[in-house]
Amino acid sequence: MYKLTDYDSIIRIEDGASIPKDKANSDYVEYLKWLKAGNVALDADKPTPPTYQELRVREYPPVADYLDGIAKADDLQVQRYIDECLAVKLKYPKEKQK
Repeated sequence: MYKLTDYDSIIRIEDGASIPKDKANSDYVEYLKWLKAGNVALDADKPTPPTYQELRVREYPPVADYLDGIAKADDLQVQRYIDECLAVKLKYPKEKQK
């Protein structure tokens, strides 16, 4: 049995081998014969959407900006960091627990 991917390869379920879509590859030729015999590969996994935490992490400013502001006693820089973090929190609010 085989499983499709979102890439240019197929996964052979029995051993997890990734088979490139290349007719010079003997495993791919076997896959094509398997299909021709009426078999159907499993669909590719659907990507899961990122959580609000993952989205936040991608957009938070670097913590080094905050630490630099503290080290320099630059209240404006520290406040700017806090404001940027709060804006990200508003953009990606906590998901309600199910």
